[in-house]
Amino acid sequence: MSAHRYAALGMAVVLVVLTLVLFSDESMQEDPDMTGIVSDIKEGTNGYTFILNTYDGSVRCFFRERPADLSYCGVSGTFSDDGSILFVERLVHLDRSSHHQ
Repeated sequence: MSAHRYAALGMAVVLVVLTLVLFSDESMQEDPDMTGIVSDIKEGTNGYTFILNTYDGSVRCFFRERPADLSYCGVSGTFSDDGSILFVERLVHLDRSSHHQ
């Protein structure tokens, strides 16, 4: 009977973990710092630089993975000491139609 309890407990843990994984998504995380259209992507040694064209202007960014050209993205990160480039820590591809107001 003890083996059945451990099996039931194990299954309960697995179901809880699966539920958390399946129902967590990007929308539950914090909002990005900026959103805009990606352009002018250039490959570097350690990642990619690109321009994020925002409503207020444009921001030069660096990210380890290549974003899709002309995609609508949200980014969060830290600016360099001189403020010339944003080191992107999180990049999220956004659906343009869901963000128009």
